[in-house]
Formats: sequence, structure tokens, C-alpha cells
Amino acid sequence: MKKRYWLIGIFIGLFILLYCLKLYTTKDSVKCPEFNKSYSEWFPYNEGDILTFKHSDSIQEYIVSTYNVRNTKSYNRNMKCGCCEDGIVIYLTQKRDTIKIDFNNFINPNSCMGSTRFISRNGKDINVKATQIQKELDLTQISSDSLIIEKSIGIKQLFWRGKLWEFESIKKSKTDIKIISINGC
Repeated sequence: MKKRYWLIGIFIGLFILLYCLKLYTTKDSVKCPEFNKSYSEWFPYNEGDILTFKHSDSIQEYIVSTYNVRNTKSYNRNMKCGCCEDGIVIYLTQKRDTIKIDFNNFINPNSCMGSTRFISRNGKDINVKATQIQKELDLTQISSDSLIIEKSIGIKQLFWRGKLWEFESIKKSKTDIKIISINGC
């Protein structure tokens, strides 16, 4: 009989311990804001879209082969690596050219990692700069050594093989943007 009471006491104690642990972990959970829609203002693309650029009488077409969105839903306040982070990775491909655009925490005041903008072409990083000395919120154009990105248009100009290619049109696919949600680190 004493053994049964002893086991019931252990189960009750274990239940109370698990309940307190649940309260402790959910109390310290930080909910992050929804995904920042300003990325789609800068890059009005979807995976599968075809971007057409024109130079004189020549045309170059790039396919948006990858458009990944990362967004942290929540993190535990007690973890040293917890932050509300977001970002996008876009790959534009064609026969002899691949452009990778990687923006992280663009206009994200909740980030502890800071804002970064990386652009690479055929695996080589290219210099990215804002054309205006303004806060990110006020930017309308971002340029690099080989392209100009404009808000609401996306890539406006490409410099490729000594020629300037102007954005002409976009053929939209029916694919929606995929948001990869992460929790914690």
C-alpha cells in the first residue's frame, strides 16, 4: 500500500514539474512579427517568372529559378542566439549567367544580426551599395558593379559583357512565394 502512494506521489510530482517547465518555456517565448512585405516591393517576382532585358536589338531572358523567403516565427528569450530574423534568396539563371541576390533583415528593427545585402554573379561576390545615403526605409535604388535594383521594378539594369541591358518585361508564372518559417536558432 505504501508503495502505491509513493508511486502516485512521484507521478503527481512529475506532472507538476512538467507543468512548471511548460509555463517557464512558453512565458519566455518571443513572438516575431509577420514576414516583412517590403521584400516583394523590391523584387516583384515569383519562382518561375521570366525576366526579359534588352540591349539594342538583342534580348536576354533570366528565369527566377529560386525565390526563398525565411522568417522567424518565434524564439526562446533564454537562448543566446534568438532573434527575429527574415530574408530572401533569389537565383536568376540563364544559359551562361547566374545571379544570386541575398537580402537579410531589410528594414527589420527586430533583428539582432543587422541588415545585409549580398549579390553574386556566377559565384563571385559583387560590390553592393545604396545610391543614396539614407536609411533603408527611404531607399528607392540599390546598385552594384553589375546591376541596378529599383523598388517596385526589381532589377532595372544589367551590365553584362560590356553591354548595358535594360529591363523590358516580366512573364509571370503561377507559382506563389514560399515562406520558410523557422523557430529559434
